[in-house]
Amino acid sequence: MRLTRPIQCRGMTLVEITVSAMLVTLLVTLMVPAALRLIDEARVNNAASQLEEIQRQVDAFHKANSLYPISLMEIYESIPVDPWGNPYQYLNLADGLKKTKGRARKYKGETFINTDYDLYSMGPDGKSVPPLSAEPSRDDIIRARDGDFIGVARNYE
Repeated sequence: MRLTRPIQCRGMTLVEITVSAMLVTLLVTLMVPAALRLIDEARVNNAASQLEEIQRQVDAFHKANSLYPISLMEIYESIPVDPWGNPYQYLNLADGLKKTKGRARKYKGETFINTDYDLYSMGPDGKSVPPLSAEPSRDDIIRARDGDFIGVARNYE
């Protein structure tokens, strides 16, 4: 008759568990902010792409009708929303509507960033005011220079 020895299971020591937990915590601490930055960057790029598409639609409307739409509702059944869930903002500047000039986007207080129409997303904070230098507008995704610039307001010069 042969006797077999039971297999011994060796558990982890407290030191090994502590070191493992510290390594996991360190990795999570480093990876979560990087992942959040990538998500934010993807949303900004998505908003810029959507602005380009809306711009194409507005320009096609202008070509067909010889004037810009008063509202995006003339092009879309419902106003498109940005990646943060806020509707895109549009303001016809070219067709002499009196109430629009006071709400036009400005750079450094005096210069309008567009002559035809303003089109922008209010960005992650969902807030915006006409001057791009104001803090609520710095994260906006804007169309400027009559479409030659589409990007984050803080990068506009």
